[in-house]
Amino acid sequence: MKKNFIGLIWGETSYNISSILYSSVITAFLLQLGINNTQIGFIWSLVLFSQMIFDYPTGSFADKYGRLRIFTIGMIFMGIATIIIAKSYNVLMLYISGILLGLGESQVSGTLFPWFVNSISIENNKEKQEYIFKINAQSQFLTNIIGVLTGFIISFFNIDYKTLLIISGMLYIVNGVFIYFSFEDNKSTETDLVKIGKKSLLFFIKERKLWIYTLALTSSYSFYSIYLFIWQPVGKSLGITGSRLGSVYSLYLISFAISAFISKRNIKEFVYVLCTSLIPVSLIVIYCSHNLILYLVGIVSLGFNYKMAMLKIMGTVHNFISNEVRSSVISLVSSLSSVFLIGLQIIIGKILDTKNLFYLQILCIFIGIIYIICILLIQKWMHEENSR
Repeated sequence: MKKNFIGLIWGETSYNISSILYSSVITAFLLQLGINNTQIGFIWSLVLFSQMIFDYPTGSFADKYGRLRIFTIGMIFMGIATIIIAKSYNVLMLYISGILLGLGESQVSGTLFPWFVNSISIENNKEKQEYIFKINAQSQFLTNIIGVLTGFIISFFNIDYKTLLIISGMLYIVNGVFIYFSFEDNKSTETDLVKIGKKSLLFFIKERKLWIYTLALTSSYSFYSIYLFIWQPVGKSLGITGSRLGSVYSLYLISFAISAFISKRNIKEFVYVLCTSLIPVSLIVIYCSHNLILYLVGIVSLGFNYKMAMLKIMGTVHNFISNEVRSSVISLVSSLSSVFLIGLQIIIGKILDTKNLFYLQILCIFIGIIYIICILLIQKWMHEENSR
């Protein structure tokens, strides 16, 4: 189990480092190519649409053929897509890379952590629940600390956006291959893909708590979409350019690491609700910032609050999923969470192109209210589980 923990850390760290290089410059890179926010929204919609289509079936493939195997294939696809983006000379290539990126992300989601969870040999249900939550927090803390170092390191070099994207793509591919050959894979005892698909779908329909988890993830991904649109253009307008955006992303990840460190402790439940309510506030602060200090405060606040809410979701959802269909169900939840986001990307782009703060505020508040309700329900269920 200790060796698999190393595999979990390596996998999440390698994925995180590549994502840092990618995420810290992608919006700025696309705007540099002359793409407007509406077109960027369409590209993100293609990513999400592709992810939605392939997420559920790849979860079944992971349960049948092995979680690490599918994780590796996903990393390779993401690497190829990122390199294509860097080499793109027209919008069509960007659209194709968006589809490939979504395909890769569909295979990465719902594979690595379920692979680790299935290797846990603890029989006592309550002890296992606590262990899963603790391990999730520990892994997030360690991987984000390494990610922080990565972001600060690249900020010292004057690396252009295109080169960073190529490095990111190569790291996705290389680490994905090495991880697969370094650790033992696991899979479901069920070998029939159709049966796995039916079991996971019926399990999802029957376990209505997973419906709320799907809605919670939808809210979380919506907030991240808004963040992805705004933080780089605002940073550039305040004088943060080139690979120096990586240092801002490192601050964002520092707040991630602090959240993960704190969540390992027995903190009060109201803290998660408070953090959730502060996510939309942080986004508005970032967008409206006219000085660097306020902008960085918004970045740190968003990272801390966003991660606290996500840790609550991802650290508890596995308690309601059977080992037999773990990857399939997680992938189904992720796929359904992407449905609403497909159209939302274009809406966000339109709002930002018109520079209408009022509509952005309304959107953030609306999503925030839904998210808070989901977090309250999750806390209620966990309290009931622990009382049994």
